[in-house]
Amino acid sequence: MRAALPMADQRRELPLTLLFLAASVLVAATAGFALGAWLLLSSSLGLPLPSGGWAPLVQLHGHAQLVGFAGLLVMGIGYRVFPRFRGAAAPAARLVLLSFALVAIGLALRSALLWPDLGARPLLLLLSGTLEVAGAALYAGIVLDVLSRGENEHRPDEALIALGALWYPVGATWAFVALLPAIGGAPTADAVATEASVAVLLLGFIASNVAGVSLRVAPAFIAAPPASARVIVAGAGLWYLGILATTLRVGGAPVALLAGALLLAFAVGPFRATGARQPLPAHARLTRFAFRASYAWLVLGVAILAAAWLSPWPIAGATTAARHALALGFLMSIIFGVGARLVPALTGGVAFLAPAVWAALALTNAAAALRVASELAGRGDGVTSVALAMSGLFAYAALAVFAVSAARTVRSALRGFA
Repeated sequence: MRAALPMADQRRELPLTLLFLAASVLVAATAGFALGAWLLLSSSLGLPLPSGGWAPLVQLHGHAQLVGFAGLLVMGIGYRVFPRFRGAAAPAARLVLLSFALVAIGLALRSALLWPDLGARPLLLLLSGTLEVAGAALYAGIVLDVLSRGENEHRPDEALIALGALWYPVGATWAFVALLPAIGGAPTADAVATEASVAVLLLGFIASNVAGVSLRVAPAFIAAPPASARVIVAGAGLWYLGILATTLRVGGAPVALLAGALLLAFAVGPFRATGARQPLPAHARLTRFAFRASYAWLVLGVAILAAAWLSPWPIAGATTAARHALALGFLMSIIFGVGARLVPALTGGVAFLAPAVWAALALTNAAAALRVASELAGRGDGVTSVALAMSGLFAYAALAVFAVSAARTVRSALRGFA
């Protein structure tokens, strides 16, 4: 069954949508999930590492996941759905393509971080940081222009989308700053600036966009009851206060993030009673599970950070556990679950098979649970080593299921346009 019929705008915009989707999955299958799984297998089972050593590989993996996999996916979907939210014309294809090229080339050049003896390394890293900042700034400009136009009435979820777009060049700038020592000859990027870029990109750019889109599509996808503008604005305000405090390393940031996450989860509404008069159909129940899993991980991730800040004793592995609760649990659940509805709708292809979506969600949540539990338990014994290794393999398997399902949908869409 087709989720949407091929239309003129789908025919026109499909190539750009496929470009972002294919590049996102390609990065995830290489420097993202694949490299992450290899690093876990190396840490837990002693497998040899590729060239570059542990620290540069970890830094490249994290950046690739945020900018390459999740970032390109957010950009590609945003360029399609934001004009529809506003009732505005689609942005110019040449600007969309330019923003893709800037980010994708900048991300590829960042791999020079792995070869400290490469003569052209300083120039390549300088170009990498510059291109990514330019691409992020262009994306922000395009999104803000789209949100300022259109015939539809403005809604509070657009504030999350707009501020999410603005956080992108901020995060890209921190990532550029992190490269400065390596540009000067150091073997790795700066750790403090890298942490700041991860926080801004993960919490500010990606999570904010996910929350904004969630607020818009949840009533249609899972019959979620609408939230008041006050709740959304309060949640967004606390969330952004927490991001700013995290970036500036101000105490109490996790508490603000937790309060914001709770309000946003309430506003999206997956845990509240549905507004539907009839029982939800099977595909809507599946999507509701994805929403519930995603926002449960969001709250858990920032709750771990808050507990670590409030605790008089250090909680080993809290930061890494929280980061993977957000990156694996929150983001991947929403991408694999809600993406299973959005990809067919945007391409006009056949719907994802329900068993495949359930499998991707089960594998994703198992991977997140194993990773978070292992980090909090502390590494060192055989059980946690096996759990870490399984976490990486489960995450990669979830990506494979999603990629195969998306390819099936895209293939049917291309046949429909033939």
